Parts: sequence; structure tokens; C-alpha cells
Amino acid sequence: MMPGILVVLVVALTATACSTSGASSPSSSVGGNSIGITASTVTVGQVDTLTGPVPGLFEGAENGTLAYFDYVNSQGGVNGRKIKLDVKDDTFSGATYVTDTQQLVSSDFALVGGFSLFDDAGVPAINAAKIPDITESLSQARGTDVYNYAPDPLIVGGAALGPLTYYKEKFPSAIKHVGTLFSNVATAEVQSEAELNAMKSIGYKVGYQRITGPLESNFIPDVLKMRAAGVQMVFIVGLAVTQVADLAQQMKQENFTPQVFATSGVAYDSSYIPAAGAAANGTYTALQTPLFLGQDAATVPAVTLLDKWVKKVSPSAHIDLYALYGWSSGELFVQALQAAGKNPTRTTLISALNKITLFNASGLLAPGNPAQKKPEQCWILATVSGGKWARTAPSPKSGFVCNPGGYYYPSGFKPFTRP
Repeated sequence: MMPGILVVLVVALTATACSTSGASSPSSSVGGNSIGITASTVTVGQVDTLTGPVPGLFEGAENGTLAYFDYVNSQGGVNGRKIKLDVKDDTFSGATYVTDTQQLVSSDFALVGGFSLFDDAGVPAINAAKIPDITESLSQARGTDVYNYAPDPLIVGGAALGPLTYYKEKFPSAIKHVGTLFSNVATAEVQSEAELNAMKSIGYKVGYQRITGPLESNFIPDVLKMRAAGVQMVFIVGLAVTQVADLAQQMKQENFTPQVFATSGVAYDSSYIPAAGAAANGTYTALQTPLFLGQDAATVPAVTLLDKWVKKVSPSAHIDLYALYGWSSGELFVQALQAAGKNPTRTTLISALNKITLFNASGLLAPGNPAQKKPEQCWILATVSGGKWARTAPSPKSGFVCNPGGYYYPSGFKPFTRP
């Protein structure tokens, strides 16, 4: 996942609340290595942040995972078994996350598709149970854990270089005068710093930066300071989508028009254009997904499928990155479950996951390697024009840009080696 997309996950504070009526209680287990399996069902667990300071923060993950399972169940399930999703809410508490995970690993076959800022807290219980964990990780501890298989592997402290290289080629003077803001949420700070390090590694010069609060909305002082500092490129990684919209409006209000206003995925949200209005026009964003809000539906059938089944879970559901990664986690799990045979165990599921070295969620993700934890390096670039998101050069009409590519790895990084 691109660092900017990660930051969307950790600081986007506007995810809409969706129905959770589809979550199921655990099935009875046959015990041992097949816990959570019955003759007709397989139950998997998920922990999300659903209530707390920001209600509904990661509810999209539940909707996306449940939607994919509903789709698979409508096709007859996997080897005669329907899939059930057992969801728990960590209430924005690390201690609750620990308790939730301990309960799930004792009753469910695998963990699939959850999202929480406290996901590192679940690692001890996961390791003790040796449970397959098909979850998009936000922490280094979870992401490097041997039992974790992320559909979109993350290197904490790393960043995709392709989009940054393209901006450098297209706007050579602007990248020498960069201004940036990012949230003081801990994980967001780590990933924003990674993006800045990646930029600096290829010649970007940052002339203005500030760490903001996650709920700030007045950025006029920053706009004035960036203009005074001669900023020509505003590059936003670590703000919530509402904050990016506020910033865009305030830049327009103050007649501050840098050469480039770019975000690393954060602005690609259905709420951004309505919130920013005309100020949204000209916004750039780089993604390692297609335009999943519907613009790429004609070339990526999975976009239509995602929208259709998430809306079945909840007609008012907000299609967002959480939903996409929940759906993708579900798809990765199902692919491995099918390969694990008619009488799957946690051991055979892990064996199947270890063989999935190329995964793209039917086109919803750029190709990555879950088994070996190798991140995606291909991407697309989109911009807002005439009040609508659309692909822009160098993006092809379908698929992804892989050249320029490359990846920035943090100092001391060692590639993952699976035992």
C-alpha cells in the first residue's frame, strides 16, 4: 500500500457509519487445528474500531469483508461451506483490542480483514494460537509477523517512488519548493516521515512543514506561510479528507496557487469534491488501486461487484478504502481456503497462503506478493477536472503505471524471509 493510503486509514476521521447487522456469531468448532469449522460453515474473526472518539472509523472494513463473503456465499460458498464473519469492536482501546483478539483466536478459524490503530496489540495472541491472519496491517509488529498475510503488503517506513519520480520529471522546479502538513497521530507521523524521506532521497526540497492536530480545520496561517516561503508544490499525506478539503478551499480563498497540489491517496474519497467544491479542481492523487468509486467500472469489473455487494450489506454504505481492503482480504482468504481442500485446517490454510506470491484482488489492487510481503510498486495518477475524478497522464486507460517505479526502503531494512 502507498504510504499516503495508509495515512488515509489511520487519520481519515470521516468514515460514515454503516449497518453491522450482517455480522454473525461464531460457529461451533470441531476443535484443534480446525477450530471454527463445521460441516456447513467456516467462521472467521475481525476486530475493527467501530465506536469511540470517532464512531464508525473503520466500519467500511467490516462492510467490505462481509460483502465479499456474501458474494461468495451466493455462489455456494467454499467446498460446501458458507463463510460467517465474527466482528468485534475495540472501541478505540488497545486493551480492548487484546481481549477481542484473544476471544477470536479461541473460537474462529482465521482473522480476516480488520482495521485498527492498535493492531500490534493482537500479535501475542495470534502467535500463541498460530492462527492465519489475512489482514491489512497498520503496525510494523503486525505487518512483519509470520502469521500475517496482507493483500497489500506494507513496509513501515517505506514509500513507492514511482509517483514521486513522475512529479520530479513533470514539475522539476516545484519539487525544490515543497510544503506539507501531516497529523500528529503516531502511525501517520511515521508514514509521513517515510514519504518525506523518500522525496528527499530523489532531490525534493521541503521548505515548509507542520504537524497538525487530527481535527484542525483552519489552515490559513499555513497557507500564508507557504506562500511567503515560495512553496510551489503542496504535498499532503497525513490529513483527513475533510482537512484536505478545508485546505484546498483556504488556498483558493487566499489566491495561493502553487504549481502542484498533490495528495498521496487521501483525497480520493467520495466526500472530497462535495466538501472542497470548485477548489478541488486540479488536485492530484496517486493510487495503487483503480478508481474504485466507479470511474474505472468499465475496465475493472470488480469495481462494479464491490459496489453492488457493499450496497447490499448496507444501502447507505460509504465505498472507501476500508471497504476495498476488507473485500480484498476476503478474496485472499477465499483463494487460500479453496486451495486448502475440503477439510481445511489452520496449517493447510497457512500452507496455501505461503504459495500466493502474486495477488491483485481481481484488479482492485496493483500486483503484490502477500506470501513474501513484497509491496506493490505500480500505480495510477488521477486528478479532479470539472468536478470529477479521472485518470491522467501517465496513467493508461486501464491497468497501472509500472515505469517509473521503484520503492524507498528505510535505513536498516531487511527483506522478510518466511521460515
